[in-house]
This record gives sequence, C-alpha cells and structure tokens, in this order.
Amino acid sequence: MKIDPNLTIGGIAGKVPGTKPAGKGGSFEEMLKGIENVPVKAPENIHQITQATQISPQKINALSMSEQAIDLMDTYYRALTDPDLSLKSISSMVDDLDGMKTRLTDAGNFISEDDPLKEIMNDVAVALNGEVLKFRRGDLI
Repeated sequence: MKIDPNLTIGGIAGKVPGTKPAGKGGSFEEMLKGIENVPVKAPENIHQITQATQISPQKINALSMSEQAIDLMDTYYRALTDPDLSLKSISSMVDDLDGMKTRLTDAGNFISEDDPLKEIMNDVAVALNGEVLKFRRGDLI
C-alpha cells in the first residue's frame, strides 16, 4: 500500500499544490516575523518605576509576622476544638499568642499610618489580644 504524503488526516482528497491552509493570514513564521519587528518602547523614567516596585524590609517583616500570627491562631483554634486537649495544655499557646501580639505591634510601629498593611496588622493584633483576654479571664471554662 502506498501512502500519499500530501494527504491530510481525515481528508478525502489530497492537498492541492500552491494553496494555503484554511484560516486567517499566512503561515506561522510570517506571524512571528510581524511580532519580532514591533519595537518595544522602554519607560521614560525607569528609575522611578523600580523604586515604586521595591518593598521595604519592614513591610516584608510585618507581612511575614502577620502570616505567622494567623497560622498560630489557626493552630490555637484547632487545639480548642480538640476534646483530647485540656485548657492547661493550651495555656502555653496562649502565652505564644500574647508574645506574637507584642511582636506584631512593635513591627507595626515601623509602618506608616496610611499604609493598608498597618490596618491589617492592627486587626490581627486585636484578634490575638481578644483570644488572650478570653482565655485568661476564664471565658472558656
């Protein structure tokens, strides 16, 4: 059996020489050449753009601490719902929550008041403080 190399898969008739495939425009190579020839314009003031995209180390530290605080609260909530754990065994976690609240508040002092991250950090610190107060006041007994 001979196989015609010009036969398309699923096609009934062979390829007619000199015709383009159905679809828009020319070949893929022609489209790439058109894209390669488009000039790329660099921003006029690249220095300002790079300064605007840099994040201060204080913000990175604050964001990291906020994430750690939320993870610690998640662990604390899981421990509260675990019937095998007593409140006495959870008390060390409450001390950790209190320490994290203090560190989070200290880290927030280095962030400007109009920064949205500062508001998030304050919310997390308030949530930590609320859980510490509930535990120490005896609300969970």
